[in-house]
Amino acid sequence: MTRPPAGEFSFRVAELDAGLEALESLISGGGSQRGLRRTLLREGSPHLSSPFIRDAQDVGELIDRLAPVLQELPPGEPGIAKPHTGLRVAIICDEPLHRSFTGLADLIYLSPESWQEQLAESGPPDLLLVTPVVSGIDGGWSGVERLSSAPRTALTGRIIPHLRARGVPVVFWGTQVPRFYPHWQGIAEQTDHILTATAEHLPRYAQDCPRAQSIGLLTMGVNPVHHSPIGTRPAATDLIPFFGTWHEQLFPQRREYAGWLLDGVLESGRPLALMDRRSQDPARTGETAWPPRCTPYLTTTRPRDLVARLHRATDRAIALNSAVGSQTMLSDRILELEASGTMVLSTYNQGVNSEHPHVHIAQSPQDVAAALEVLTHRELRRTQAEGIRKAFLDHHAADRLMTIAAAAGVGTLPRSPRLLAVTEEPSETLRRDLAGQSLGPVELIDWEQLSRRASAGIAEVDMLLPVSPQHRYAPTYAADHLASFAHQRDCVTTKLTSPGVPTGTLDGTRPGTTADDDAVAQSDRHSHRHRVGVEDLALSAWWRPAADRLVSAERLGQVARSVQAYAIDGFGHHPATTGITLRDAAPDLDDAVETFAAEVRETAETLRLRLSVVIPVYENGDHLRHKAFASLRRSSLFDQMHILLLDDGSSDQATLQTVDELAGEHPQVSAYRFAQGGSGSASRPRDLGVRLAATEQIAFLDPDDEMVEDGLARLVAELDAHPDVDFVLGNFTRWSTRHQRLDHHAEIQETFAEHLDAAGTVVLPTSPHELWGFRSLRIHAAVVRTAWLQSLEPVQPVGAAGQDNFLAQQMMHRARRIRSVDTPVNAYYSEVSGSMVNSVSPRYFRKYLPLDRARARWLRENDLLETYRRTRFEGYTVNWYLKKLRTVPPEQWLDAAETIAQILSCYGEHEWTDPVVGQFFSDLETARSGQGGSGADG
Repeated sequence: MTRPPAGEFSFRVAELDAGLEALESLISGGGSQRGLRRTLLREGSPHLSSPFIRDAQDVGELIDRLAPVLQELPPGEPGIAKPHTGLRVAIICDEPLHRSFTGLADLIYLSPESWQEQLAESGPPDLLLVTPVVSGIDGGWSGVERLSSAPRTALTGRIIPHLRARGVPVVFWGTQVPRFYPHWQGIAEQTDHILTATAEHLPRYAQDCPRAQSIGLLTMGVNPVHHSPIGTRPAATDLIPFFGTWHEQLFPQRREYAGWLLDGVLESGRPLALMDRRSQDPARTGETAWPPRCTPYLTTTRPRDLVARLHRATDRAIALNSAVGSQTMLSDRILELEASGTMVLSTYNQGVNSEHPHVHIAQSPQDVAAALEVLTHRELRRTQAEGIRKAFLDHHAADRLMTIAAAAGVGTLPRSPRLLAVTEEPSETLRRDLAGQSLGPVELIDWEQLSRRASAGIAEVDMLLPVSPQHRYAPTYAADHLASFAHQRDCVTTKLTSPGVPTGTLDGTRPGTTADDDAVAQSDRHSHRHRVGVEDLALSAWWRPAADRLVSAERLGQVARSVQAYAIDGFGHHPATTGITLRDAAPDLDDAVETFAAEVRETAETLRLRLSVVIPVYENGDHLRHKAFASLRRSSLFDQMHILLLDDGSSDQATLQTVDELAGEHPQVSAYRFAQGGSGSASRPRDLGVRLAATEQIAFLDPDDEMVEDGLARLVAELDAHPDVDFVLGNFTRWSTRHQRLDHHAEIQETFAEHLDAAGTVVLPTSPHELWGFRSLRIHAAVVRTAWLQSLEPVQPVGAAGQDNFLAQQMMHRARRIRSVDTPVNAYYSEVSGSMVNSVSPRYFRKYLPLDRARARWLRENDLLETYRRTRFEGYTVNWYLKKLRTVPPEQWLDAAETIAQILSCYGEHEWTDPVVGQFFSDLETARSGQGGSGADG
């Protein structure tokens, strides 16, 4: 009998293990036949993800086959806009950080044994940069975090004093994950300046390192010499790689979330490659052992340069976040993949969700697989373009070096580039487009003005944008050009003439169709590569052009025909049209409700749509596209949904552009814009959505949240099967510092156990809140009968926070029959940087005042005030308002406390029994009289 190849043999062992576990579970009554089939499919069967399907012995062979293609990739380049900083930096670091600064500064790596010789050979540095290390480049710094180690003595007892005595500032950059803060705090305490990649550590450093001259925030950076999109289109492989180590014990959250991500890739049938230097270690059965189901996809690591090229050669790759609860500390692999033009599949991290919404965060295996399945080629390329822009505009390693130097007092912060747009025919539309650029307003002049400036020697400009009224320019247009100047050497960049049309390609093909994907794929052959000549001067950008080229459009056009240029992609522009879009809408569109209502009815009837999904939008277009809307695309009901995008008066042009594009690309999307300025909450747009919805059923979704696991389809089916039910509710998950499952189904079933009929429907009593107690219900995890909800004429106070819970309380009071389903429906991200919920100040509480006024009035009108006081009032006051009050800065405490007192007074006189509330009023009286502290610590 012939022995199978090593990779296949290990796979078969894993397959048998999985099968035996499933069989044992089934025999013991712990599983079902359906569960057995699913387990064997996911963990055992060598389906499309298996390397054997590709006639390879193992994943390593698949990677080795790519070696010739990877070597043909053009090398990365330093950006013409981000040259060598001129700094001389003595540095203690590991190899990845050293690589990130290569070519951007003169680096003097110091080792604990040879530092004196290294300094003598190189000369005095501008600064010493100390970072947390595992072992350093040469292994000499291993153990430096231990107080009594020889490397620690060399660093704090000799190197730092030696350089400080010579006037060299010492900077500590805390790039370690949060759990290792104690390991490095002692070293940070010995330095002059402290920077940290973890915003949450700023107060800790301030307390623990009082001698530091400065303490600041600095996230990781990326170097285009190693991570670049140049020459990456089309992708050379469909492998989805991960480069790193599995930590079985060290990071339990990462391990759990990574399991969903890996299983989702496998369920999608995409090939998976896990490169781990410990994968063949005989001792790896401990903390770094991968789950058995991953065995067929494991291989040893490859050289870093080859791994970087593999990341550039594929369209999708995986990054795992060891830190979860930080808004700034995230895996540096995310930045590297973004810079490489690769879509990132990631585990949850607060900062990734807040600042990198285009990164796909795994919710479940089903959602990962569905996301990979429905993603069109256009959306893939758009997602990658957003990553490139983010990496090189916000995380360039040259900017990191300049920030470090500025903190140390030996340099200045990077300045914003000077931008200028020029055209032969200035128009109001052009002015609006350029005024709405994400980089900030761009001045627009005509060629005659530019020529005069050039002749007078005052045409100093970093980036010149020739534009034309024949084009519309997206808010990210200038940013894409600037990002390209940051990662490649040519002084001219150009956008392609397609496929950037938001409502179809140039031949009228609708986005998302096979023909459109083919058109986008065709443009891959011209994207992200150097070329000779520019096809359309009005789609180009010029880095610091010489004055003799600025005399006229004809002169610059003549140069453009033969100039060496870098072609980016076709996004960010489209031909000018006469149609009115949300970006162009006049601020009096509040009066256009009837016109919009007619459009909503016609769309619902013509397309025979079943479910309206109401999404209030305000200044959050990126999250809308990549979170809320992308999650609806994953639903089996997507083509039957009527998606109502209701903009509450955004001034952000990128948000309006996103809404325009989604409405133009999808016939079942209807969009409306209120007058610019916003109402202050989701109430106004949500109320309009409820009033105008024209389908039988309705659901709600916020733009920065997601629907998960096709739960909406399950709820719709349940409501269809029970025509006497007012609404159906499912479960939801909350992401904060962890993933928390909230089980509405169990709550409903337990609370109303005595009110279930034979079919499992809850027949609500006359006063359901006597039992339910006004507890929170997440309306985003419900599907509701539209006509019933409209008949309630629910109160949604404009400008108020918390109005969704108030709506749920009204629904529970008026409903007669409801059902609950034990299925996840909605994922709620409760920690989004900059959101009102996470920014606790007096303004935060003032946003609740109109809500509580409206709720108290409604309670009185429905004879529910006493029930509310008895079941909800005190608990909610203590666990919400007073808990939030503890996080208010001391100097703002009195203002916030006065607002809370106003809120509580809405409900009339109340005899408080909870001592926490009594203490609050005592602290408030003390603060009012000025007799003591703020009460913030009380």
